[in-house]
Amino acid sequence: MTQSRLAQNILAQPESLAGVLRHQCGQGAESLERAAALLRSAKRVLITGMGASLFSSIPLEYILCSHGIDAVALESGELLHYRQEGFRDAVAVVVSRSGESIEIKKLLQSLKGRTPIIGICNEPGSALDRMADVGIQLGSLDDEIVSIQTYTGTLLTQYLLAGAVVDTVTTAQETVSALLPAFAQQVESSFNALSLWDDFLDNASSVYLLARGPSCASAFEGALLFHEVAKTAAVGMLAGSFRHGPVEVVDANFTGLIFAPQGKTRDLNLALAGDLARFGGRIRVIGPVLEDHALDIVTGSAIPAVPESLAPLFEIVPIQVAALRLAELKGISPGSFRYAQRVAADEADFNPQRRA
Repeated sequence: MTQSRLAQNILAQPESLAGVLRHQCGQGAESLERAAALLRSAKRVLITGMGASLFSSIPLEYILCSHGIDAVALESGELLHYRQEGFRDAVAVVVSRSGESIEIKKLLQSLKGRTPIIGICNEPGSALDRMADVGIQLGSLDDEIVSIQTYTGTLLTQYLLAGAVVDTVTTAQETVSALLPAFAQQVESSFNALSLWDDFLDNASSVYLLARGPSCASAFEGALLFHEVAKTAAVGMLAGSFRHGPVEVVDANFTGLIFAPQGKTRDLNLALAGDLARFGGRIRVIGPVLEDHALDIVTGSAIPAVPESLAPLFEIVPIQVAALRLAELKGISPGSFRYAQRVAADEADFNPQRRA
């Protein structure tokens, strides 16, 4: 059977990430170091993007904050219209796959000349690449529509940037290089387990994805993938917040994914997974093998026991595969868009050509 372009993009991620690492170690190294120097000198760091670009920036926010750097990640549309005045003293890290999204272009015009801009994108010569004071190009293979290779490429690039800020980029590069074979194995094993999602996702009217820490990136990006790829309602939420009321939605019709990587809140996340299963929900844990843990839940989505800040790179892969499989089960062409454009060119119209 012919593979969809989305499936091809998922399977090509190891090759793409190897290319990103080569670029950041080679031609892109100077830009990475210049950006790191700018961030080290900043009073505050403002990280902004839309959709997958924003979600991929969450681990960078957490790493910087954990080292005492005042950093926050905000959606570009909200920043553009409501919150700019609160960040006049910040260095801005602007993230966009295309570098041409309408909110990004408007924001660049507003920030240019008053706020130092670090731009991270995959398109040389784009508006973001041209207008940034320091431009970082991903060097990722491109995606058809849905952000797959560029998402993991952005995660990797921002991990290297964070490493250059708080330690040395060489240390971060060595860590990533050592883990790339495990990432390739993650992609292969996740794809080979495609059909194992069938029973879990059968008749799922919505999917909840719950996480803490850097893995919040996976919860929010995972929800986006279910929306874009499988046209299925999904909710990405902080696991702690879910306990404060939303847990009332859990019954036999509840489908939930809990991210539980190695880290300081793993036991809290596993405890939540156990409670939700006890309440009757269908639960799957995304994390290292549970080993002797008493939790009686089929993981089916084990990831290596990597540093918590790198877990999002691995744990998004089974979610990409799950969204692909759900689209297939629903008879949907995976990754095809009905309304949205690959690059949003207008804030008020999904088809601005109609007004031309």
